[in-house]
Amino acid sequence: MITNLVLLYLIILYLSIPGFLRLAGYKFYYGLIPIVNLYFFFKVLKINPIFLIIYSLLIIFIPYRDFLVTTLFVFLPFIIMDAFEEKLIYSFLSLLVPFFFYPFIAYHHGRYYY
Repeated sequence: MITNLVLLYLIILYLSIPGFLRLAGYKFYYGLIPIVNLYFFFKVLKINPIFLIIYSLLIIFIPYRDFLVTTLFVFLPFIIMDAFEEKLIYSFLSLLVPFFFYPFIAYHHGRYYY
């Protein structure tokens, strides 16, 4: 059950990335190319690529990787909603119900702030 929810979360996030990139001023189809979409998405969120490389290596090699993955899933909604100038309540709601709020912000309500 939990695995299905995580998979659904990743699918919804992946489908929302083109909308986030469109709001930030990039071309919509950059969000559909597998490696390029993450590069531009984290560039939009102003996350350092070196941090991502170190974080990815830690996820691969540390035996307690569940904690690192959980921190990513917890902090990502706050970073996304901060980048798109949304209130704190949207951050908490996107943490609890990301299946609705990621597409809502990406395609209907968001405005890029950074």
